[in-house]
Amino acid sequence: MSIDNLQYISEERIFMNELVLISIEIPDNLVINGKNIEKKDINEFIVPSSITKLGDWCFDGCSSLTSITIPTRIIKIGGGCCFYVCPSLTSINIPSSISKIGDCCFSKYKSLTSITMPAPISKIGTSCFEGCSSITSITITSSITSFGYRCFYGCGCEEELKKNKTIPRNCFDAWQQMK
Repeated sequence: MSIDNLQYISEERIFMNELVLISIEIPDNLVINGKNIEKKDINEFIVPSSITKLGDWCFDGCSSLTSITIPTRIIKIGGGCCFYVCPSLTSINIPSSISKIGDCCFSKYKSLTSITMPAPISKIGTSCFEGCSSITSITITSSITSFGYRCFYGCGCEEELKKNKTIPRNCFDAWQQMK
């Protein structure tokens, strides 16, 4: 599929008539707007180097996505749910340019087994790694000073992370029922 001259994608489904879209490279001048990459059959995505932020819900539900290349110009990954429910994504390289990881960013990311967070990361959002049951290792650097509520709830390495006294206990809490 060629989209070389495409300059804008609306908030509606963008690949509606593509039966199986295996890989796509977005041109540098494209505006990525909100909840727009919902095609379930995309398995590889290359973000152009001109993009500096991956927005909310950007790759939500891309169930076949196995690979994503994030350029070093990206400084923030989603305010919320950027890679929410991407069960086939087996690994992700978080570049050292990232300083914040948004709420629910990798929530329900069941295939991820380990993650190393580069030193510049200072904030991990609420429920960021919630339900990532296959994670066996997360490297936490001293640069992380803000941990979101439930950010490690249901992680495969939850018990190991609880040994780290710099991580607040509410990072492992279940949601409280409203009374």
